[in-house]
Amino acid sequence: MAKGKGLIYRLTMGRDDRPDFETSKLPSNRFQLFKDVFFMRLGALVKINLLVLLFAFPAIAVIVVFTMFINPMMISTLPFSGNLGIGYPQVEELNLVVSSITFANNIVMYALLAPALLIASIGLAGAFNVIKLLAWGEGVSVLSHFFIGIKKHFKQFFLCGLIFSLLITITAFNLQFFINVVSNPLPFSFPPTLLRVLGIAFCIISFVVLACMVMFATTQASTYKLSLWALIKNSFLLSLALFPQNIIILLISFIPFALLMFPFVNMIGMMLMLAISFSFIILLWTVYAHHIFDKFINDRIEGAEKNKGLHMPTQEEKEAREERRRKATNIRFVNPKKKKPVSSVEEGSEIAPLASTFNRADLQRLAEEKETVKQEIDKEYEDIERDDEDVKEEQEV
Repeated sequence: MAKGKGLIYRLTMGRDDRPDFETSKLPSNRFQLFKDVFFMRLGALVKINLLVLLFAFPAIAVIVVFTMFINPMMISTLPFSGNLGIGYPQVEELNLVVSSITFANNIVMYALLAPALLIASIGLAGAFNVIKLLAWGEGVSVLSHFFIGIKKHFKQFFLCGLIFSLLITITAFNLQFFINVVSNPLPFSFPPTLLRVLGIAFCIISFVVLACMVMFATTQASTYKLSLWALIKNSFLLSLALFPQNIIILLISFIPFALLMFPFVNMIGMMLMLAISFSFIILLWTVYAHHIFDKFINDRIEGAEKNKGLHMPTQEEKEAREERRRKATNIRFVNPKKKKPVSSVEEGSEIAPLASTFNRADLQRLAEEKETVKQEIDKEYEDIERDDEDVKEEQEV
């Protein structure tokens, strides 16, 4: 960088010693695209995450208040000590009372959580729009494009949020019912334990399918102009058709929140949630979903551009890269600091040692042998230097 150019120049114009931008340096696959956006635009992702947290605050507050304060406080007042002459009288079927109180509190939590998720869906409209532009390699102003995304995609995200928040609330209600209520003998002959296991398994599978549908519905809503029915139908079909790999993406995306479950790393999970967890999930879903859209949807849409944000090498670039690789494999590397061992010392002429008694003829023979060995060594060094020059010429070519 030239001298005399201060901080303002570096902030506005960048560094002079960096090479010019070339399209060939763009990522060529989705993994490289995710890594490039995550590390190169980390500051923008943090800003997006804070904006999402602002809209998701009511939902987070409802979950935290009920799980950490209301449920423990109400359960702690139950007479676990029984009737020991002091305190409350003994209550029979105390476990059933605990389950009933937890179930009732969770019903209230789910009733409050549904409208809170609607508010969060509005923030997701802006976040998915900004991260979509980042993945496409377009210029982004986080705050302005965030609210532009809310304005453009408010209707689709709000309707999807309404439907999915109700479905998630109903599924969570059923899961709590099978966990906390279905534990006593039922009036009919069906085994309650089997009913409980089947109900919990069905609710868990429903949660996974709904999460997959949310992933595809949100990415489609921020990319295409589709009706609500088309969004739901496409999301459901993609969720079932790609179920195994969808599960892998979901498991990876919820790693920051999984850290909150372990006491020894929950502070790290809390910091990740505040800093980048939502942006990480949205970026992962966007990159993965756009790969799926290129594979199954964009070919059916007239004028749809595939592989946006990626550089797909042309045939000429592939041939040039293969030619460079071939030349590199054919060039022998020569270390200038390491001399080739001279074979004349071990394989060339030998010098016979002098006997304990020697004469002038022996000295003459010794001088001739030394001269012969010296000539062989000089000749081999000349051959080595000639080989090094040939290799340098090949490298220059």
